[in-house]
Amino acid sequence: MNRTCWQLVATVLMLITPSVIGTSLHLPQPLWDIPSSTAPSALYPEWAHSHWVWLSSDQSTEASVRDFVKGFQDHNITVGAIDIDSKWSTGINNFIWDPKKFPTAKQLIADMHKMDIRVILWTTSMINNDSPNYIEGKNKSYYLNDGKQIHWWHGHGSFIDYSNKDALDWWHKQMDKVIDMGIDGWKCDGTDPFVFELLPYAYGKHGYISQRQYANSYYRDFFYYTRSKNPDALIMARPVDGFDIYKDFEPIYWDFAPRDVVFSGWVGDDDPDFEGLRSALISIFRSAWANYVNFGSDIGGYRTGPGKLGRTKELFIRWAQLGAMTPLMEVLENYFLHAC
Repeated sequence: MNRTCWQLVATVLMLITPSVIGTSLHLPQPLWDIPSSTAPSALYPEWAHSHWVWLSSDQSTEASVRDFVKGFQDHNITVGAIDIDSKWSTGINNFIWDPKKFPTAKQLIADMHKMDIRVILWTTSMINNDSPNYIEGKNKSYYLNDGKQIHWWHGHGSFIDYSNKDALDWWHKQMDKVIDMGIDGWKCDGTDPFVFELLPYAYGKHGYISQRQYANSYYRDFFYYTRSKNPDALIMARPVDGFDIYKDFEPIYWDFAPRDVVFSGWVGDDDPDFEGLRSALISIFRSAWANYVNFGSDIGGYRTGPGKLGRTKELFIRWAQLGAMTPLMEVLENYFLHAC
């Protein structure tokens, strides 16, 4: 889909979804189709407000994770959770550790727990066409729109169909491979808006499904299923984030995960400059206005700019000050340690 078409479709669907499309849908799972305000209350553990750190996928290995955590400890900075970014597995969302990057993953989790550090893994509801588990799901009709593939930032893939109980059982058995190792949750990245590209509409085993309903299904399933096995589990997900769809206009702000499962939110990927800081702060305010309870941003920004640190030391200081005053303080990569 070209940019102009995407802009038009996104604008129209943002206006009518779920108020029009969603009203005619009745999925069998009750959590998927009810307002966040009436969803079951889920008390959350204290580590949701601890200091979280993560390395990007191009740097993340078992050895680098250990060194990264040690760097904070050497500076007397407490770490409460480590997020292991995408490409930790042998295929996108097949839930099998890459033995070259993480040869003793179970021991890594145990060692982090001994230091009172929780471990979460990056994920989405998209299975890539080159992932070892893709063909099985395709052959069994476990994906939305008969397995139509969408191009996204990690390749081409299909969406798991949450309205298909057999698909969900298959999905959970794969998740169990790492849940049973003792992980503490997931970073659920924001692929759910790509459902808009399943034109003219998205559908699963039980018929039409709106983008809002699919997003609710995605985030709630990762949260509640993992909690059924680990009562202190959390997911990290976007509360409110902005899309720069139209040049020279303010971003369009979008609620990603439903409020009843976001107890550790980050407001998306921002530029490593003061405009990026401003963007993060606006999304933080909008998340608060939308009644989300816990959120923060990547200190210093997610993207990288020129220079050794990819951003100025002044920006780090100002962003760290902001991070210290938000409910979740989150640091990306070694930039922060180099700036100390």
